[in-house]
Amino acid sequence: MLNAPAFVPLWLGQVITQVGDRALGLALGYYVFRETGSVTATALLALSGYLPGLLFGSFAGVLADRWDRRRVLIISQLLQGVVVLALLLATRPGWLWVAYAVMFTELTLSLLALPAGAALLPTLVGAGRLGRANATLSVGTTVARLLGPPLGGLLVARSGVAGVVVFDALSFVLAALCFTRLPRPVPTAAPRPDGPPDSLLGSWRALAAEWRAGLRVIAGHPVILSLMAVLGLTSLGGTLVDPAYMPFVQGVLRADATQVGLLSSVMGASTLLGGLSAAWAVERFPLRRLIVGGTVLVGALMLLTYTQASLPLMFVGVALMGLPMVVANVATSTLVQLATPDAYRGRVYGALGTTNALVGVIAAGGAALVGARVGPVALLTVAGSLTLLAGVVATRLPSRTEQVAPAGD
Repeated sequence: MLNAPAFVPLWLGQVITQVGDRALGLALGYYVFRETGSVTATALLALSGYLPGLLFGSFAGVLADRWDRRRVLIISQLLQGVVVLALLLATRPGWLWVAYAVMFTELTLSLLALPAGAALLPTLVGAGRLGRANATLSVGTTVARLLGPPLGGLLVARSGVAGVVVFDALSFVLAALCFTRLPRPVPTAAPRPDGPPDSLLGSWRALAAEWRAGLRVIAGHPVILSLMAVLGLTSLGGTLVDPAYMPFVQGVLRADATQVGLLSSVMGASTLLGGLSAAWAVERFPLRRLIVGGTVLVGALMLLTYTQASLPLMFVGVALMGLPMVVANVATSTLVQLATPDAYRGRVYGALGTTNALVGVIAAGGAALVGARVGPVALLTVAGSLTLLAGVVATRLPSRTEQVAPAGD
């Protein structure tokens, strides 16, 4: 754990809310498929999670820069907790549509918390410890990934979906309480149009101007622009893995339920080791080198693992894949934060979220249309190739990472 008292509430709050989300994600997917027996129904549930980021991700980034980020974290958690409780209605006959509406609304609210937390981090720990802080956050995410699904399964078995819904709602409340312990940062607002807006139209114009200023930061900074391309390719590859992974493991490798669970455990252990290693690596090696090396290695392991119908090789590949993947992700997050001026970090992360959501919608839709015809091996081969390409693109990252203001400010 990073020894920074101001950082601990952010880390703990994010771990708590992620455990709740992971538990609910497992329970809700299980419930929807059990009630409908339809892959389309579960795909629509996933789509309801991608659409908020596509529609509102950049706008949420503007608000994260405009408002007090600490307050955004607290209020968004409380609102998510209230909204999630509406899922209790989804268990009634004929009310399944509530699940889609709640997921869309809850994930829309989460768009405020994600850029606010990422933008707040550098002010809590300072540039010198930013890499270690991101690595510690990654360890927390892995812990949530390991704890959440088993807790969700246990709660479903004992108290049904309602028990998981209440658990997730309480996790949001606990996370909000953690965020109240965050220090109140000195506000640093981005330049805005002169004069206060005197109407609703004026307010929207001011927000639009701030959004355009954020785009100018991205377009005017070669590091951020290059990272957008790298993250877009890796997100596309990762999204293609989601619909093809289980058909590959079960249909091609003939893995049984125990082996599937063991693969998940091996991946969890590998990513946990990656988070612990990243804290060491980001303080000793250039971030650009970690991004290139980690991304290329992950892409190569994906191609090797997914093109061979060998379950033992799959275990080896999964065991090796998590570490470089997490190291590259931590280095990428750190580089984005270092390169972006504080007043614009929310908008940059909002744009990244929108890009990832767009990629998710395209990849999920494309996999649904062609997956049955081309098969899981072809989809996974494309995913590995895109990841490898992202590593090649990362070699074009400039070495310097100075923060810049947009042209015209």
